[in-house]
Amino acid sequence: MSQVAFWAPVRGHGAATSNVLAVSTMLALDYYARIMITHTKKTRTALENAFGKPSSPGNNLLSFSEYGLDALERLLQSDKLTPESIQDYTKPIVKDRLDLLPGSRKPLSDPDCFREETLPYIVNSASRYYDLTFVDVGDGYKEGSSEAILRNSDLIVVNLSQNLELLERYFNKELWTEALQNKPLLLVLGDYDGNSRFNAVNLARKFKWKQPFYTVPHCTGYLDACGDKNLLEFFLRNRNAGPGHSSYVFITEVRKLIKALLNRLGLDSKLMQERGA
Repeated sequence: MSQVAFWAPVRGHGAATSNVLAVSTMLALDYYARIMITHTKKTRTALENAFGKPSSPGNNLLSFSEYGLDALERLLQSDKLTPESIQDYTKPIVKDRLDLLPGSRKPLSDPDCFREETLPYIVNSASRYYDLTFVDVGDGYKEGSSEAILRNSDLIVVNLSQNLELLERYFNKELWTEALQNKPLLLVLGDYDGNSRFNAVNLARKFKWKQPFYTVPHCTGYLDACGDKNLLEFFLRNRNAGPGHSSYVFITEVRKLIKALLNRLGLDSKLMQERGA
């Protein structure tokens, strides 16, 4: 029952949303665990879009009067919110494994706009029911509820790119936020190019980083699936890809990241047996 935040220090670098989508979906297919994924943005995001299109304008992806953060906020205001009830207001992605909690749909001009302190409370409540709760904080840690999410998380996955200037600023702590202090961190190079001179081994040496740099390699098929809103189908087709397959390195590295994440959280013993990972 752990909360994990995926955070990137700079917009457009690190692929935090892409990485949390890959980790949560692959984990749900490989392990018996209850997982929830959500985000801190106030608009519909790539995270939500990756799992499918709305069926029609009148029957939206989640009928937001009945599902999502807005519905849970009403439940909280009526003092009826419980950890167990949250699942009823999510979209199931992998049955009994992965649920998506979509963000608020209230316009920012709405006087009843979703209150910033509500999301951390709801996520904390969800963590008492789900084995893992993933939150895509993206690069918005200075705004709204993101800082509280980072503070409350059991682990922060820091999503970085291979841009040397930005890496120097990160390791000099110019791009840090106070919430990262004294927190367990996993560093991930997103949209990774293994053929670059600035590969994970060389970067770890340059910045004297003693822990591993995990990677989520660039994978055209995966990015296309996100754009086509067929992310789950991509993993169902490719999760058993063998050496030589175009998705093999991507799948392998995502699984390495998942195992590292579980080990850092001490969750291996709490998860049921793997399903052919």
